[in-house]
Amino acid sequence: MAVLFGIVAIVSVISWAIVKSDELSGIGRTVKKGSFRHPHGRLVATHCESVAEHMPYGTRLLKRVPVFTSLITLAVAIVGLVMEANGIVAGVVVVDVVASGVAVVLMAGECILRLAKGMQGFSTFIVIAFAGLLLSTACSMFATAMGGGAESFIVVVSRTISSVAGCALGCALAAAAYREPARFKRRFEDGYENEIAVSPNSAVYKAYREFMVGKKAWESGRRQD
Repeated sequence: MAVLFGIVAIVSVISWAIVKSDELSGIGRTVKKGSFRHPHGRLVATHCESVAEHMPYGTRLLKRVPVFTSLITLAVAIVGLVMEANGIVAGVVVVDVVASGVAVVLMAGECILRLAKGMQGFSTFIVIAFAGLLLSTACSMFATAMGGGAESFIVVVSRTISSVAGCALGCALAAAAYREPARFKRRFEDGYENEIAVSPNSAVYKAYREFMVGKKAWESGRRQD
């Protein structure tokens, strides 16, 4: 669990840094054309293709709970626990697999599928998986502490169920934090254009709005290029 937690944390930071570097390309006082961060120079104009409709956090949370994978994981965990209670060694393996955090991949995957296409990136998946793994670990530790640190069957049951529930809740809470993004077209000083999806919650969104022009001005600028 600790190794998986560390790997997910490291990948989360790297993915976040890559996404933010792309979003901030061409913005700032020290923009140098041809540099690693600003290969196309300064950002000169943006055009908003679509503005997302605002949806309350509670509504987003209910829509993004990984119901199917949670129920499947819970069913597998119960089967494993029943097998373990009846002395079947394979049950121990099943319970250990569920408690190891592997289920977070399935739950985070379902959460991703419940997001709009513009948000279904690898970095988003990593963040959701990290949140699920974090809360799963916390719930598992809490269940163990409540059992006095003993390894009785009751503690194993409590820890396993808590781990699954925590994982599902953590993934859902993280997924609900993502608002449907606004899609911007960007034009840089060297004439390069591309599209990018930006969260309305981010500071970059405000920066892009400062460069935003209407459709006619955008098309006019393209013809001049």
